[in-house]
Amino acid sequence: MVKVVRVRDIRGFSLVELMVVIAIISLLTAIAVPVFLGQREKAKVRATTSSAVSAVADLQGYLDWYVAGEPYIIMTDAAGTQGCFEVAAPVSATQTCVATFNQAAVGTYPIFPGGLTTVISHFISHHTFKGDISAFTGSPLFVSASPGDGQVLLSAASSNVVVILAYATNSTSPIFSQIQMVTIR
Repeated sequence: MVKVVRVRDIRGFSLVELMVVIAIISLLTAIAVPVFLGQREKAKVRATTSSAVSAVADLQGYLDWYVAGEPYIIMTDAAGTQGCFEVAAPVSATQTCVATFNQAAVGTYPIFPGGLTTVISHFISHHTFKGDISAFTGSPLFVSASPGDGQVLLSAASSNVVVILAYATNSTSPIFSQIQMVTIR
């Protein structure tokens, strides 16, 4: 009996086969890359919207302290130094930084009508020093004027109204808007 031994063809792939594989990979890449980039943009918009929503709750705490004439602590520099701010003329001794936080006051804020702008400024400074940045540009997330891509605008519309607007890549159409009323007691 004669044994037949098959010799394996070891020539490799032909040029046509390689070109077909490269064409398939190119086609898949052409489909996947735009989808991936679109998801990144959507994630940036969601991050900006989420930051604006959480800013509403955080800002409400500042506004509550402001209305009650209570002191509050913020970061005053990028090194994380904390500073306490109290009303310029506290009604009682319990409304001071020393009494509430056992910390000397760094500054004061005026009570109505012009103090709301100061409180917003403190809020923005605190979050800037905390490192809150725009997902779009890496610039500060919260601003009080001229918002850019991925920034949240906080502004006092009157002595008792704060407007919060978040923008994606178009600074004329906000992706989030909220009006916070400050109830004067």
